[in-house]
Parts: sequence; C-alpha cells; structure tokens
Amino acid sequence: MKKILLAIAVTLAFTGAAQAITVQRLYLKNGSVLSGYIQKQDAAGNLTFASDSAEVCLAQDGVTIANEKYYASSELDKAWAEWANRNDAYEAKNGKQGLTLADVTSPSKNVLKVRILERGVVVKYQEMTPNLYVIPWDDVECIKGERRPKTQLSGINRIYTLKSGEEFVGQYAEENDSMLVLYLDNGGRQSFKLDDVVKYTFRAVNPNQDIFLQSELLDVVRDKKGSEIRGIITEQNYADDFFTVQQETGSTQKIPLGDIVEIRKEVNLKFQPIFDILLSKNEVAIDGTRVRSVHITEQGDNLVLGQFTPSVSAKCGADKTVKVTLQYRTEPGAAIDVFQLVKAIEKKSKKETSYSFSYRDLVNAFYRPTSVETSVNNITKAEYVIGEKGIFVFYDAKTRLAYPLEVK
Repeated sequence: MKKILLAIAVTLAFTGAAQAITVQRLYLKNGSVLSGYIQKQDAAGNLTFASDSAEVCLAQDGVTIANEKYYASSELDKAWAEWANRNDAYEAKNGKQGLTLADVTSPSKNVLKVRILERGVVVKYQEMTPNLYVIPWDDVECIKGERRPKTQLSGINRIYTLKSGEEFVGQYAEENDSMLVLYLDNGGRQSFKLDDVVKYTFRAVNPNQDIFLQSELLDVVRDKKGSEIRGIITEQNYADDFFTVQQETGSTQKIPLGDIVEIRKEVNLKFQPIFDILLSKNEVAIDGTRVRSVHITEQGDNLVLGQFTPSVSAKCGADKTVKVTLQYRTEPGAAIDVFQLVKAIEKKSKKETSYSFSYRDLVNAFYRPTSVETSVNNITKAEYVIGEKGIFVFYDAKTRLAYPLEVK
C-alpha cells in the first residue's frame, strides 16, 4: 500500500503554461516516456496516467503504420508546431515546412496522427494528443518531476522525515520502487531509500499565497464508506498510518490509511503560479515591463528630466486610484528602500514640454510603498497606490537614475 500511495501523491512541478498538465514524466521499462500526471492507481497496482504527450515504444510484432500524410506547418495544431520547433523536426517539401504524420495500430491501442521516430524491431512514435494509459507498476522504470525555474515563487515542497529523525526539505524530483529523490534549494539532489522514509509533509513554497493557488492538481480521497474528501494531501504518516487532507474551506481531515480505497488527481482550475523577473544592477521593471532610465539635469534645486516617451502607463480605476508595482535588484545586505516616488511638474513652452521635480519634493514625497518584499533572487517588489493623474518618477538618489511612469 505504501508504494501505491507514494506514486499518486507526488509533489508536482510547473511547466510554464497555465493550461498545461505535464507535471510528471513516467519512464517505462520498454523505453516509453509519458508526460502528464498519474490520475489514480487501483489496489492491483495499475496506474492510470493522463498524458498530455507521449513518446511510445512498441515491439514490432502486431504493429502497423498506415495513412502517412504530409502536413504543412499552417495545417498543424499548436502542440505539433511547438514540438517541431523545439526539436528542429520540420521537413521541407515544395518550398514549405511541415511534418509527416501517420496512424499506428497495435494490439493494445490505435492512435491517429503521430510522428514516427523509429521503425524496425522497435516502432517508436511521438504522440501530441491527450490520452489515458493504464500501466502495471511492474512496467514502470521511474517517475520524475522537473525542477521549478528560479523565477517561480510558488509551488509545493515536500519534507521527508526518516526513521533516524532527520528531515529534508525540497521539491519532488524522482522515485522508483526502492528510492526517492528531492531537489534541494542549493541546486543539488538528495536521495533516500524508500523504506527509510516514515512521513511526508507537504507545504506551500510561498507563505503569502494560499496553498490552493500553488498546486497544479487536487487530491480526491475515497474511503471504504464511499465518501470522498477533496483537497490537498498535506501529510502522509506511515509511522502512525494516516493521511491528512486540507480542504479548501480551511478544515483538515485525518484519514486512517486502512480506510483509504482510492486516491486520484484532478486538475486544479484555481492554480495561479507567481513568477519573479530577473533583473541586473540598475535595471528596473514597472508593472512587469523593463524600463530605461531617463537622463537628469540639475537646474538649481530642480531635477529636470531629459526627453522621453513613457514606456509604461497605468490607468486609474473607478475609485480614481491605480496600483503600480516597481521591481529592482537589491544586493544582499543592502537597504531595500531604494526609490522615492514623486509627481513631476509639467512645464510647457512654445518649443517643448518639460518635466521636473525638486529636492524638496523628494524630502516631502507623499507616496510610500504599501508593501515591500524581496524574493530569493534578490528582486525587491514594492507596490504603490497612486491617486492622481500625471507623470510620476521613481528616483534613486544614490545612482541619480530616474524611471518615469504615466498615470492616466
């Protein structure tokens, strides 16, 4: 029972597209690789795997390839076009790029419009249509998850507690029938013998975001009475034989291991990953857009902005305010309160319109960030609420760099 439940309660990795469900890769002993997620497993040890794409290997016996047809790139759907670009797989024909796709018939499954990768003793093909596969555990080589990118600031981590009392925290990386592996924050990996792990605890990576916004999938646990508990498994305790499920209402339910008949996965439609933006020194982003600094000329007590066209604009809402986000790189140990936000004074002449602000404006700056936080990538994010229209400037007095913003 322990091995069965391990496989269907893995912590999952984000692939970058909000609608994608490729959160695991299942490697089979025959060389096939399925990308998607384990939907459920029955008591007999058969996995039901919901694939988003698959590279399938079949022995030649009983396999036929038919209906081979060339499709121009304009005839391919988005999944095939992305695959062809990623794998440099386009074929040139009559001055156009495209792919030849075919149908494959085997004793176990018939598939349409796949890409043949190998012919001969083994038939290997690439499938880009979502599918369901029922696979015996004995056919599985291993299960892997992809490491989260550094820019992802949300997700689920796992804590392994060993018989020795040691605890290790990281992201799910891999498992097979005898071993578990975590991705560690320092960039390395930590492996464990399956039998040495007595408890798994799951926790949200971002403490400022609800766990139900950080998990790609939801768990549905069915007990012997037929009741179903939907939520996120936050603990698997094999020392005391129970699972803990956190429900979206905030309540938690402890379920004895012996009462569990089935655990399955569902796609979490509320999944909202948070991403960082990587910035170099003196590089600034306003509302996620990188902006260039504007030259400043000192004229008495005034700081005059050089000619510029605002690369970012924000529009006030019905309450006549707008929330603006400033992001910049903060070196470790340095002060994070780097910028001052001031409204520039507009001055028009027959030749041009200029904008400026004074040192007094900086001292008496009215706008202060409503929140400031720094990510693991040393990127500081400061949020401001602005309640008037005009040209505003984020100014760093130390570097004398100014970054304008237009509020409409």
